[in-house]
Amino acid sequence: MKKQKTFALLLLSLMLVVLSACGNSNSNSNAGSGATASASPSASGSGEASPATPVGGKIRLGLVGGGMTPLVAQIGINDGSYANAGIEIEEKDFTAGSDMVQALVGGSLDVVLGSYEHVLRQIQNGLGVKAYAEIFNGVGYSLVVKKDATYQSLADLKGKTLAVTKVGSLSDTGLREGLKEAGLDPEKDVKLINGGSGATMLAAIESGQAAGGMVSEPTLSQMVSTGNYRVLYDPPFEFAGIVIMAKTDWVAKNQDLMKQFLKVSGEVNARAQQDPETAVAAVQKLFDKVPADVLKQAVATQLTKVPEGLKVTEAGAEYVQKTQLDQGILKKEIPFADATDLSLLP
Repeated sequence: MKKQKTFALLLLSLMLVVLSACGNSNSNSNAGSGATASASPSASGSGEASPATPVGGKIRLGLVGGGMTPLVAQIGINDGSYANAGIEIEEKDFTAGSDMVQALVGGSLDVVLGSYEHVLRQIQNGLGVKAYAEIFNGVGYSLVVKKDATYQSLADLKGKTLAVTKVGSLSDTGLREGLKEAGLDPEKDVKLINGGSGATMLAAIESGQAAGGMVSEPTLSQMVSTGNYRVLYDPPFEFAGIVIMAKTDWVAKNQDLMKQFLKVSGEVNARAQQDPETAVAAVQKLFDKVPADVLKQAVATQLTKVPEGLKVTEAGAEYVQKTQLDQGILKKEIPFADATDLSLLP
């Protein structure tokens, strides 16, 4: 009975986190450069970051909501950094990167925060899409199982059902790579299902529908902190997990705006690295149901994954390309220079 009560409370908490994230995201994007920005931590200023010269413009920005992999942008949106620089962010949240990139291709988004694999896939499809910066080097998802589960490694999961956010997404790619390194065939030895994120992923694991699920921060730290779950697999390799991507024709028409967006993003990261408490304060608006100590740990973990200068790392890009070639998604290698443009970074 006690365990059921604990699960019920955790499930309710995670559902509130997801609802709160969506609600706050919409309110922040609608606020633009209004009162929220003027009351932000960056607006009060620490004197450590020089104010950006306003360019002015609107960016329809896509990101996968509910998690922390796009942390740099989440901080900049919620502490008013972009608004103070004259950039109006119209934020649109998605549950999977593949759906988000389709919105970019369809023209309803200007800039997307997603895995480098999507850049490669769109180039292969003949579309002009490039990565202009990177804000997270890693997969950003770990495989969580119940603490009392008998599995000790990925090799023990043969014949089991595992949940990813969505088949074909970043969490799926990261898990498949780990399974192959463990000697398992992701297509034959396990069954991969769509588990969503937050409360739905938790329910899939707790109910036994999935032996384990790929979970991101802060849900990851929150689940582990209960003592009922543990991390079975944390992808250890460099991986261009979250890059700032856009269509090349949009960037050509909005080069100054893109430069300003990248500049402010870099300033946000520098400030967060120097004073992580400012980052915690900003994202608390998104994850206000997560205990303060858990949120602080999650933010600290995420900040270690931001590459220096927001530069797309060649090692991370090469690993992403390797996974796409191994899975047969890419038919041939795409040169790093053809898929990236780092000239707009400060």
